[in-house]
Amino acid sequence: MFKNNVINYNQHFLTDQDIINKYISLLNIKPSDVVVEIGAGKGVLTKYLKDIAKKLYVIEIDKRLKGYLDKINNITVIYDNVLNVDIPACDKIVTSLPYNIIEPFIKKLINTDFKELYMLMGSNYVDEVLNYNINRLSIITNSYFTLTKLLEVLPSSFDIKPHTLSYIVKLEKKTFNSLSNIYKLYNLLYYYQDKKIKNSLKEALIKVYNLTQKEAKNMISKLNIPEDILETKFEIISNEDLKVLNSCLNTLNKI
Repeated sequence: MFKNNVINYNQHFLTDQDIINKYISLLNIKPSDVVVEIGAGKGVLTKYLKDIAKKLYVIEIDKRLKGYLDKINNITVIYDNVLNVDIPACDKIVTSLPYNIIEPFIKKLINTDFKELYMLMGSNYVDEVLNYNINRLSIITNSYFTLTKLLEVLPSSFDIKPHTLSYIVKLEKKTFNSLSNIYKLYNLLYYYQDKKIKNSLKEALIKVYNLTQKEAKNMISKLNIPEDILETKFEIISNEDLKVLNSCLNTLNKI
């Protein structure tokens, strides 16, 4: 009964001890590290992390797991949805999240103070990011972070088998100057996401290409971006419209 209820949280508990050992090794936790574990589940990794890290915070949405986590000493547990709490400043974040909250979580990470994030994630998200697919989640990730694939994890490594292959990946923040020009534009479009794209794109073009306002307006007109896309906001743009916008932006070098 307990496991069936947990499915509502899209949790798949890692049980393969060989993978757990490899995961711990990949984390390379130092005695001086402050670590945040998000989605600790039954505390499989928690029991190792708390003995290595200087300080371990745990964020867990499922209060039914208190029976496991409250037995672990020397940790600070926050029972809440990670999207609703401030993630403590830390050296490393360790997490496994359901795909349906990964986009708001990635957005939250943009303003979170951390050095490295290690995440157990389904292959769909990993492949989309590494292949630079044109969708909101991939573009936001690639505009702010570098994703590195570290270890393949088979469905049989979990007590409730996920439908897809999983990977342990590392996420690190990118510097703005390290981005290609088009991803600098996307970075700024997200930064100005509450403005209409015609206005946020003008600001982005001015910053990236060192243009005047008049030059930026002229460039936008030459890009032939459909008016309905220019009138929408980047925070609500659909993946279909994003592909159209991307196609138009890729003609910049020809103008």
